[in-house]
Amino acid sequence: MLQKLCLFLSLFCFSVANAQRIDDRISASRDHYANNQQEKIYIHTDRHHYTAGETIWYKTYNTLGITNMLSALSGINYIELIDPKNRIVADQRIQLGLGLGSGSLTLADTLVEGSYRLRAYTNWMRNFRTDYFFEKSLTITNGRTDNTVTQTSLRSDGKDTFVAVELKTLSGNPLPKTTVRYQVMEGDKIAQKGSERTDEQGLILIKVTEKNRDKDIQLSFTNLDERPVSKVIHTASIKPQSSVQLLPEGGRILAGTLNNIGIKATRSDGLGVKAKVEIVDAKQEVIGAGETNHLGMGSIAFLPSPGESYAFRALIEGEDIQQVPAPSVESSGMSFMVNNQNPTKLFAQMNISDDLLSEDPVYFVLHHLGNTFYASRQKMDRQNIVFSVDKEPLPSGVITISVLDAAFKPLFERPIFLWQAADFMPLQISAPNSRLSTRKKVGVTIEVGLPTDTTRLASLSASVVNLAKVQDTTDLHSNIYSALLLEADLQGHIESPGYYFSSENIEEKLIDLDKLLLTQGWRKYDWSEDPQAVDTVKAFEAEVGLTIKGFTKKLGRKAAAPLSEVQLISTENLTDYIDTLSSEEGFFHFKDLLFPDSAKFLISAKDQKGKNNIDIVLDLPEPPEIHAYDAGKNDLNSLYLDELLASKKFFRELEEKGLMPNTIDIAQVVVTRKVEKAPEHSRNLNGPGNADQIITWEELQNFATIDMALNGRLLGVYFQGGVPYSTRNRAPMQIVLDGMYVEPEMLSTIPVMDVASIEVLRNINYTSIYGSFGGNGVIVITTKIGSEGRINYVPKGILSFTAKGISEAKEFYRPTYELASDQTFENDLRTIIHWQPFVATDEHGNASFDFYTSDEPGIYRVILEGIDVSGRIGRKVLDISVGKEN
Repeated sequence: MLQKLCLFLSLFCFSVANAQRIDDRISASRDHYANNQQEKIYIHTDRHHYTAGETIWYKTYNTLGITNMLSALSGINYIELIDPKNRIVADQRIQLGLGLGSGSLTLADTLVEGSYRLRAYTNWMRNFRTDYFFEKSLTITNGRTDNTVTQTSLRSDGKDTFVAVELKTLSGNPLPKTTVRYQVMEGDKIAQKGSERTDEQGLILIKVTEKNRDKDIQLSFTNLDERPVSKVIHTASIKPQSSVQLLPEGGRILAGTLNNIGIKATRSDGLGVKAKVEIVDAKQEVIGAGETNHLGMGSIAFLPSPGESYAFRALIEGEDIQQVPAPSVESSGMSFMVNNQNPTKLFAQMNISDDLLSEDPVYFVLHHLGNTFYASRQKMDRQNIVFSVDKEPLPSGVITISVLDAAFKPLFERPIFLWQAADFMPLQISAPNSRLSTRKKVGVTIEVGLPTDTTRLASLSASVVNLAKVQDTTDLHSNIYSALLLEADLQGHIESPGYYFSSENIEEKLIDLDKLLLTQGWRKYDWSEDPQAVDTVKAFEAEVGLTIKGFTKKLGRKAAAPLSEVQLISTENLTDYIDTLSSEEGFFHFKDLLFPDSAKFLISAKDQKGKNNIDIVLDLPEPPEIHAYDAGKNDLNSLYLDELLASKKFFRELEEKGLMPNTIDIAQVVVTRKVEKAPEHSRNLNGPGNADQIITWEELQNFATIDMALNGRLLGVYFQGGVPYSTRNRAPMQIVLDGMYVEPEMLSTIPVMDVASIEVLRNINYTSIYGSFGGNGVIVITTKIGSEGRINYVPKGILSFTAKGISEAKEFYRPTYELASDQTFENDLRTIIHWQPFVATDEHGNASFDFYTSDEPGIYRVILEGIDVSGRIGRKVLDISVGKEN
């Protein structure tokens, strides 16, 4: 009896100790979660297809964690546009207020047609994988400077295969006898290059080899307008090949038990493909089958017998049967399955082989990045361990199931998706029911929330497009649901993310969502580390405002100049400055700044003795890594030709009203007089060429030194001992060499051959921007690009630079068709009918906005998205029929 009591007490103590240990581990993981908050971004754009020269209008929503409360963590969003060559072609910084911001990005006339990505992140988000940045796919055509359509295909002469590209004008005429240069790209490297000449039909053929197979080909040529044109051909998209992966649920397959295997079928262009997978036994009999959806994701049930061998094969329409590598089957091991289809309960089952049964504990944990919502403990003493959890108290979004062993190491992990109706904002939108006509005012009314809600305040954004002019695929693109609930927690590209939320009845999509999570990588929490032992210092701070930082070092040396007095001076107001001390290691940091884009600053520094014998080096962080994006489309100018031609007509209307520069006409202007001009890379703070006098490099060629070339040629300047003096106050002028302030005596040591231009500033209108340094006049010397490396001049304690600041959003132009209004179009051919980034509800949940229809009838689609103060997100689409005016 005593022995039994001792055994009971020891087991009881063991159970209590284990309970305390798991409680402590969960508590520590929650603390870790609080110190490593997940910040998420969604950007609502006015549409998803654009043409060069148009403007992307957008609103940003920043939220925190799985509750999606508006974030006050960051005050700045970084916005980038990434082109088909995976380069950043435009970037902006947007100021946030309580997690909200808006902006506009005008697309350059010279953009290459293709599939682009709009990427957004905060400085804090850079501490984590770039997979979790916000990204939205946009298609951009070019009828502004390109004016060329392509048709790409694969052709064969029976021996070789060729990439065939037909070049035609927008009106369908071929570009004959045109030299087309091409480069085959392998990442950032050129794998092959060459040139071909089009035939009479505008056709070129590029032979397919191992060097260019399934790689991007960049074409460059001159169109009929004698404008340079660039195209990117994604050869993997012409005739993509398919591959199939098998992904066992939980990562393992156990013989003698039922297993679930995920199927992922993708093409070489990264898109999903519908496939059927069959399981074949040793007798070549089919014992099981499973199919994917149209996005290439599915599952198959598998009950393997011990000691038996199996094969898997994939059947894809139009392709040969593929033999798929079979996953290994364990006779001694464990497996895991989840059932998330019950509306109120979540079920999971862990299967264990007989030889691994024990009294050891196993923990079933439901969490989001370590923030635990449910945990239970069972013993590994039976073959089938079943877990069940009520869904009602769990939040919406991606939640991870982790099964942990006694040492809190994951045995199995599996993400699931939950949709709880209470987490979403009730949203109603209405417009007049009567048939509307062109050039008429339309009032839209909105109601948010329910009468029983404690608060009904929300911030919304609305766009209106005419579907007659836009090939709308709104239901497939990223939206506020997919971005905040799904994409922020999953790794890699998600094809058609909006598809999973395209039904009013989300339950219809839950099966597809489960297939996605069975086959897609996700954001994991590392249970193997002790959160209290992990260094919580982050490389990137959460920013309230903009940051300017750098390093002070001793003149001409690598050693730091510690505890230097550093001043940041605005050239807009030279009495406006802030100062700081550099650290013992020479680092200085100005943060929480707000200034407009392209603001000009001076940084001055003095060492501890008050001397300016200091080098100042700015720390300009590189943008985050850009992941290659495979799902690029070809021939977009052809696919969206109607929209492109409609945009060209509207551009002409905008140009006539002065709302858009006529770059094409300007390019045809012939300048008949010689204009002395400084190069674009001049560091003149007034801007290149804004000077009292400019000396170009041609005027310096016959002189040995700069001071000899300038002596007697500069108005209001005389030279003494090789030093330029102002005749106004007979004091030495300041020399600025490529933005660096150098001593006047160094003028004679600058090689003449390296100089591109010399700008002389004497007038106070030009010198005032330099403050006290411009009091005696300034000579700005700009060297030729590439020659700076041969010049070794040392600035002394001062540096001028132009900073990337807050981008100012343009005002969306909306015509007003009322009597005596001057805000009208003679021909209203708008593509985007209306954009309203900030629609705020009152305390009763009501809001409204209005817009005018254009001259073109059609179905006008209103897309409304937003978030309320409780973190509930909402989206609503309304179609309005607009007919011709009687």
